[in-house]
Amino acid sequence: MLWLIVYPILRIRQLIKEWIQATFKYLLRYDTFRRKVIYPKMGMQFDNSIKRTIDRPILHSEIDGGKYHFPVFANQTRIDELRNSRLREDDVLVVTYPKSGTHLCGYIVKLLAEKRRKIMQDPMVLPFYEMIQQTKLDSVPITTQRILKTHLPLALIPPCADTTVKNKIVFCLRDPKDACVSYYKFTLGLEILTGPVYESFHDWVELWLAGCVDYGDWFDFVLPYWEHRHRDNVLIVTYEDILKKPEQVILDIGNHLGYTVTPEEVEEVKQKIQFNNMKQVIEKGNKPAAASIMRSGKTGEGVTAFSERHHRIFDKMFRERIKGTDFDVYRY
Repeated sequence: MLWLIVYPILRIRQLIKEWIQATFKYLLRYDTFRRKVIYPKMGMQFDNSIKRTIDRPILHSEIDGGKYHFPVFANQTRIDELRNSRLREDDVLVVTYPKSGTHLCGYIVKLLAEKRRKIMQDPMVLPFYEMIQQTKLDSVPITTQRILKTHLPLALIPPCADTTVKNKIVFCLRDPKDACVSYYKFTLGLEILTGPVYESFHDWVELWLAGCVDYGDWFDFVLPYWEHRHRDNVLIVTYEDILKKPEQVILDIGNHLGYTVTPEEVEEVKQKIQFNNMKQVIEKGNKPAAASIMRSGKTGEGVTAFSERHHRIFDKMFRERIKGTDFDVYRY
């Protein structure tokens, strides 16, 4: 008898929940709803750089009159703030092209650093440089180290207040085809920010090859950092090496940051960056986003996901774009 009363109530609650979810998803199709409701709730600034264009069907920010294309939270207002700011000499930037090991590499840096001094905390491993408010960043005590993750191109990295440039950059590379596939999978979980995403992987690859996605062309992003790899404050590691030989990468990062890392510490960090452990860390920080951020932790997806035509186009483009450079991390 009780079940006859409880079941209809539970069913009505489920129907109401489904209706709310469907309504919310429908409203996400409209830029005005995201601008008026979603962005303010997330503490995101909005300015006229945020727009939608034909070649970029999702909402994005056009920076410097279209020279750069960033996600909506990295709008012109925020980039101008960065330009007028200065890095501290003990700041560390973990830099990647999107979906190239940002959290994995960042977690290694965090685990090594927090054993030695107080660092700025963030539920998503490290604060996102483009997203965090400048006033919050500036208010961090000088005794607390700021370790930040970013997808900013080298040209937009603010100068260091110390002209000797002591702040460190750890740049993590990933096979571009794998990064492309992972980036597409990631966009599928971003409707709350961008509205409807690309209709198919084919459409995405066409735009990615043309540099018409947030953070732009892979070569334009990667090669300037590569050219500066001999600077004392720049270290380049690869996503593939972190997976294949994590011990060496952990030691390299520790040495770059001026740490003496013991074998016991290497083993501890190695265990903590295992895929399942990393996924738990991300889920704890942002469970809804965890599935798209920590998806497989594998390499080689680009080989099977790219069509024969896209392989031909990219391989030719790769050889042309690295011509005249000594870039030798990947070969196509």
